[in-house]
Amino acid sequence: MKSYQVLKNRNFLCLFLSATTSKLGTSIFQVALPLLVYELTKSPSLMALTFVLEITPQVLFSLMGGAFADRISKRNILLIGEIISGILIVIIPLASLINSLEVWIVYIVAFCLSSVSAFYHPSFESVVPEILKGENLIQGNSLFKLSETIATFIGPSIAGVLIAVIGIHNLLYLNFVTYLLSAIFIGFINEKYKSSPSNSSIISSIKEGINYVFKTKKILIGTIFIFMVNLGYGAMESLFMFYLKDSLKLSSQYVGLIFSLQTLGSFLAIYLANKLNKMPRGNIIIIAGLIIGIGQIALTMSQGIVILLIMCRIVIIGSVTILSINWFTLRQEVVPPSLLGRVISSTRMLAFLALPFGGMISGIIAEYMDVALIFTFAGVLTFILSLIGIKTALFQRQQHLPQEVTSKTD
Repeated sequence: MKSYQVLKNRNFLCLFLSATTSKLGTSIFQVALPLLVYELTKSPSLMALTFVLEITPQVLFSLMGGAFADRISKRNILLIGEIISGILIVIIPLASLINSLEVWIVYIVAFCLSSVSAFYHPSFESVVPEILKGENLIQGNSLFKLSETIATFIGPSIAGVLIAVIGIHNLLYLNFVTYLLSAIFIGFINEKYKSSPSNSSIISSIKEGINYVFKTKKILIGTIFIFMVNLGYGAMESLFMFYLKDSLKLSSQYVGLIFSLQTLGSFLAIYLANKLNKMPRGNIIIIAGLIIGIGQIALTMSQGIVILLIMCRIVIIGSVTILSINWFTLRQEVVPPSLLGRVISSTRMLAFLALPFGGMISGIIAEYMDVALIFTFAGVLTFILSLIGIKTALFQRQQHLPQEVTSKTD
């Protein structure tokens, strides 16, 4: 079945439109936020702290988010999440309007938005296999990644231009509109997608998800591998905006252009994800990790030549995209639906724990060391850890997913 045919599913279409609209707003905010912090502080460590504050709630609240996803209406969680996000985002421009905006307000908003995402994401990812079945699953996931890529391609360019025209603060009113539209689309989903009621406590439910992760070798090794890759990736991403603004002295328009063009890698990755559908997912994940490391090392060799920098970012973002698609799909194919929300949140928490750690360390080091050198170390770390991943059970010659899926449904 062609990917576009899954759009005939009404509930999938509503979820698709909601996710696309929401991601457009998020891609704008992801450019505006670090630029705003740079404008207020001019500090690499404080910019890295912004990244840490965005990621930390994923560690703190993901387990609870997964437990809620498996207990109550996933549709309602998504709807409430978008409404709260819209309310939070307008705090920044309103504070600026009354001349009261300080960096701590930006930090609080970033932390709260990420906290909402910790509840939103497990519900979103676990509702997809309830809407789509069988071979439609990889196509639906690829379509979500396509829409995310388009939004991420358009968003930064819009942000770069509008920041120059109306300013960073006023740009965030557009974010409010995107989250509002996303909530409206979710409202048209006609199923609540609520799991069977559980008599166990929230703590017991969380433990069930964690136990499944530790007892399922492929999921456990995959989670550890993603954690390792995220150490190097987090170190780079937390300082990338500072590198563009402070080290390369690029304008906001150039920054927006770079963030847009780097998503060309995601377009290529989405195309390859469908072509490589028969290849073992663990193999693709590890190969993607190797390429991410190579891209990070090569970026520091671009010597500030923008076209070479963009090419390296295309390689990095494309590899991250194809890794994400296959990791999402691997979990959805292997994990029983009744546990999926909790397993997603457990693996997400463990994997995301590396991002704030890597970002925090790199932010501190950046006060004493050149940022480009930090990027090189991060790339070498990612490459070496990915080589080690080849020796694990995640990397295999033949894929055994059909047997795992069968045993799950018996």
